[in-house]
Amino acid sequence: MDLKEFIKNTISSISEAIIESQTELKDKGIIVNPEKMEIGKTGEKLLRSNGWRYVQNLDFDILVGVDDKQGTDGKGELKVVGLFSIGGGINDENSTTNHNRIKFTVPVAFSTSPTPDEYKPKGPSISVL
Repeated sequence: MDLKEFIKNTISSISEAIIESQTELKDKGIIVNPEKMEIGKTGEKLLRSNGWRYVQNLDFDILVGVDDKQGTDGKGELKVVGLFSIGGGINDENSTTNHNRIKFTVPVAFSTSPTPDEYKPKGPSISVL
């Protein structure tokens, strides 16, 4: 697999994973890659949705391998290194594996629950206009 195909496959895989996560987790109150985040006074990322929610970065640092097989179809396969299968089969293919590191960040606003009364501030409430 050449560099151009590797980059396209990587971006496509990450994009599809984000879209699938958005779809699967939206009913659980989790927002993957939210838009219109704000930066708080101390630099924290916030999302306003019926109150403020913290946006956390999920940092990925993944070792991937491109397995270029010379044989049946000649197509390269992009796999996370820990997911390579190891087998003792015999075939008529020559195989070369190249390893690369991919680092990326996906911002996520995880689901929240209301603060229990015992943890809420005591005393008169102050409203902010």
